Amino acid sequence: MSGGGPSTEAIAVLLNVDIKEVKDVLSSPSGKNFEYEEPQTTPVSKVLAAWHSDPRYSGPYGVLVDLPFAASGDSADRGGLTFSELSRQCCPDISPKVLLDECIRTGCVVSVGSGFYRAAKRSHIPDPLSALSIGHFAHVVHNVCETCERNLRTESVGGKGLFERAIFTDNRITRTDLKAFDKYVRERGQRFADDIDIWLSSRAQPGPSDVDTVHTGIGIYHYVVNEEDEREFGQAQIFGQAQIKGTKDAH
Repeated sequence: MSGGGPSTEAIAVLLNVDIKEVKDVLSSPSGKNFEYEEPQTTPVSKVLAAWHSDPRYSGPYGVLVDLPFAASGDSADRGGLTFSELSRQCCPDISPKVLLDECIRTGCVVSVGSGFYRAAKRSHIPDPLSALSIGHFAHVVHNVCETCERNLRTESVGGKGLFERAIFTDNRITRTDLKAFDKYVRERGQRFADDIDIWLSSRAQPGPSDVDTVHTGIGIYHYVVNEEDEREFGQAQIFGQAQIKGTKDAH
């Protein structure tokens, strides 16, 4: 903070946009229109991804090293690695201190004492109903619909479409078991997500996109059936089938 207002760096971190875009907006004439594209990753996400995937930040057996904020005598024993260096590597236009504060605020990084910090999470989940969360919702719905639509095409017959699986119970489970299932899915699902992240990160191609590269990923979600919607969906199916039958009988 300076002069009673947030810095451009703080705005970039909190709104999850590039610092150059913030500067362009702040210096632009009032009322100027800007195109907005939802960022694929946030500054915090970039730091966490590098911390987990860059072998320089891993110790024996793949355990992540704790990082000091800046260089000191202790950091020399760890190859000179610091959070500031990691921050500049991932987000050179954002102050490492601003980025560390946001990592701590969101619980992604914790202090372990003596000036060292530890990555507590692999991913960054934005606040509910933030602009990023709403954008994330739109992307998830879009991607799920894209996969389902692609798998309906003729060329996808015989398992040639995109991977799509649903695992569910034929009978109900208790609310207590639902809580246990949620815990089980979070633990096992996170392990699977980490494996996928490592695989994709090892093959990611930096630089501009071209005809030989694609954006791809895996979406994982746990659902609980909305009984009222399910009843209405069932009634709509029956009505639709009756309409089809009636049309065929008329011909």
